[in-house]
Parts: sequence; structure tokens; C-alpha cells
Amino acid sequence: MAISIKVDDAVQEWMKKKSRTIITVSLKATRTCCVGIEDVDISYKNPQNNNYMLIQHNGLFIYLDKALPLMKNELHLSMMGKSIFSSIHIEGLKVR
Repeated sequence: MAISIKVDDAVQEWMKKKSRTIITVSLKATRTCCVGIEDVDISYKNPQNNNYMLIQHNGLFIYLDKALPLMKNELHLSMMGKSIFSSIHIEGLKVR
């Protein structure tokens, strides 16, 4: 499955400033008092197993968990937050 990925310039700049080239995206299950929920987990290291597809984009190595629920075959990476609270935000996932 081919996935179209858009990475904002702000993400490229932030990754360069942090001297990082790897983005790993997966789902993290979290238990609450009554039900479990899923949330997106973004890390900046190589994945621990082979259940990821690799997309190379402008010097970045983006690993996507093969089980990610995509709305379409498109993802958009942008920045969220300010200053030390900045982080990457991903659009295009169906997260419950």
C-alpha cells in the first residue's frame, strides 16, 4: 500500500534542530478506569520489530506501524505547541 506523506517545513526544521532523523509512529493502548483507549505514540528511535514500513522523506526516516488505522492513504506531519512544549502532530489517522 502506497502512502502519501506531507511533512511541514516546521517539522523538518525541528528535527534538524534536535539532530534527529528518525520518526517512529505507532499506537499505544491505554487503560482507563472503565475502557481502553488508543493514542498515537511518536518516538525518535528505530522500531523494536519488523511490523513497520519505512518511508524516506527529505532526509527523514519515518517508520509507520503497519497496523495504523489510516483514514485514507495520506498522512500529514505538522508541529503543535510552542517552545519546549513543541511536538509533532499527525493527521490522517483514525484513532478511537
